[in-house]
Amino acid sequence: MKRALPLLFLLVCGIRLYAQSGQRVERSREQRDFGAEGDFQKPVPMPADALQSLRLSKGADDSLQDCAEQEGIPASQIPASWFVASEIRLSRTSAVDLVVRGEHECLGGAHIAQFWVLAKSNAGYNIVFRGRADALTVMPTRTNGYCDLQLAFITQAGAYVDYVNFRYSEGAYHKSGHQLTHPNS
Repeated sequence: MKRALPLLFLLVCGIRLYAQSGQRVERSREQRDFGAEGDFQKPVPMPADALQSLRLSKGADDSLQDCAEQEGIPASQIPASWFVASEIRLSRTSAVDLVVRGEHECLGGAHIAQFWVLAKSNAGYNIVFRGRADALTVMPTRTNGYCDLQLAFITQAGAYVDYVNFRYSEGAYHKSGHQLTHPNS
């Protein structure tokens, strides 16, 4: 019996670790890297309340209102086809949040796209981040319970990449630093 007890303990610990590793694998199936070009791995239909939040979006780093004006439509009529969305869990709550990329030609440029991150709340979706870049990454690190974000800006034909980090506080993401790299040197 004394010999069986340590084996039983190891078996129980092994089963628990195996079950926990399966949970991590499930979480890691979410897309975490989003480029200005290319398809989203698991696009989802744009929820109506998320589309409404985007239609109301205004900010110095958001070209959506200007884009609607250029197209000759009111912002309230911006169609869901202007966006692609993917589900992500920013915090450890059960809420499913969204990473959104602008798909309309006036929402991008040469290797750059407009991104939004929307957090789900009881009242609908709130825009907690907006920015234009070559890529957006949802980082595994967390601040105040929310995943950190990183934008990548590729310049001079890839000679430089500027990674700009953002952390969550007071209901939104704020710039927390950056790192300029020279990948080809």
